[in-house]
Amino acid sequence: MSKPGSAPSLPLVTIVTPSLNQGEFISDAIDSVLTQDYPRVEYRVVDGGSRDATIDVLRGYGDRIRWTSGPDAGQSAAIHQAFLNASGKYLAWLNADDLYRPGAISAAVRELETDPSVGLLYGMAEFIDRDGEVTGPCLQVEPWSLRRLIDTLDFVVQPATFFRRDAYLAVGGLDPALRYCMDYELWIRLGRRYPVRFLTRPLAQVRVYGETKTATGGLARLDEIERMIRRNGGHGLPSDFQREMDLALRATLVLAARKGQMAQTARLAVRCAPYAVRATIRKLRRLYPPGRG
Repeated sequence: MSKPGSAPSLPLVTIVTPSLNQGEFISDAIDSVLTQDYPRVEYRVVDGGSRDATIDVLRGYGDRIRWTSGPDAGQSAAIHQAFLNASGKYLAWLNADDLYRPGAISAAVRELETDPSVGLLYGMAEFIDRDGEVTGPCLQVEPWSLRRLIDTLDFVVQPATFFRRDAYLAVGGLDPALRYCMDYELWIRLGRRYPVRFLTRPLAQVRVYGETKTATGGLARLDEIERMIRRNGGHGLPSDFQREMDLALRATLVLAARKGQMAQTARLAVRCAPYAVRATIRKLRRLYPPGRG
């Protein structure tokens, strides 16, 4: 979708939108790409075989976008394959329910072009609700620290990221075996090998509603994050996710007990124990810091 008369000297940027049954939102995502002021964008929508209104929406754009639809091996694999077929110097993906802020691509490219060694750039972002209304900033975003990314929290908001294609390929790209934290792992691998740039400007909007993978992932999502972090040299679930795990486990315990599923309740109690112990130790350390008394 490079614009007529676009300067060929500007680097090409590849944007990929993965989609599955996102007909309610996908036109907003597409429009946020098509209305960017950056003139050299290679834009592809990879749909996993939607059965809702998505295909009708895509057809409505005519030749303004390139898209495919059919069964795939999951979101991570679909994005990775699209990146392997891409021509852009810089890559990014925008999920079908998220949006770019105006001028996001231009701002990212300007920053990336100032230092050819940078492998990953990320910016600020905003939360929006189902209707697209801004509900507030993504407060977890903070300046780059690989150690905090591994030990504490994932402060990089995925739709506000852009990365060099050669850096992406050099670290092996997205892991198709990961369903919930493939982006998180990619930031770790890129950050280990390349400089990372933080742009203090909102680049994207993240839609928050009840059916997202993050909202519905539950314990499976947290288990996957813990395994991924251990595989990448961390000591286990980052502290920010430990609080989430405690809440998820306790809620599941209560629900299982109410349903009389005592065997399941017992198994969950065993899983709760490590996190409950850590929480107790942290509380004791606050009450009785080392050296006191």
